[in-house]
Amino acid sequence: MKGVELYSDNNLVLRLKTGDQLAYEVLFYKYKNKLKGFIVNSTPPHIDPDEVLQQVFIKIWLQREKLDPEKSFLSFLFTIAKHEVIDQLRSAVNKKLYLLGDMLTDLNIPDHSGSDPQQEMEQKVDELIKKLPERRKQIFELSRFDGLSYKEIAKQLNISENTVDTQIRKALDFLRNEIKKLHFIIFLLINSKK
Repeated sequence: MKGVELYSDNNLVLRLKTGDQLAYEVLFYKYKNKLKGFIVNSTPPHIDPDEVLQQVFIKIWLQREKLDPEKSFLSFLFTIAKHEVIDQLRSAVNKKLYLLGDMLTDLNIPDHSGSDPQQEMEQKVDELIKKLPERRKQIFELSRFDGLSYKEIAKQLNISENTVDTQIRKALDFLRNEIKKLHFIIFLLINSKK
């Protein structure tokens, strides 16, 4: 029983807060596959999931002293991952908007450079999540933002784990397709100048 307690999230987070690198590595290997699956399903193919994963765990290390061992580490991890995914998407859109700068003027398309592209991207992602059917949105947020397992969500909402899995897959497909549409529109604008 002591071995189990030694590797519980609470114990590992307590050790991580003091700079214990072994605890950090254990948490990394414990959650890297689950987190990478989330990243792969939340980003377009040109974003490297390993780079995002690395950035998430760098932020965990840098913020280790702020961790609360009484709170869900998995939930905190997915919150950091969500923000990192948004940052990566933002960065990709900002690069494309930069490339579009002069062309927007040439094509008489209003330039939104006075606005904050980071805020616009975050709003876009939030808008897409809000477009999900209510139950699907609830399941998606419980999984991705609150860090609950499929089993925990099924129990909380009194549905089957299979239903949870199906709803999350549909939510991810919708988000992925909508992000691809946004990238496609920007691609068309870039190439229409040629």
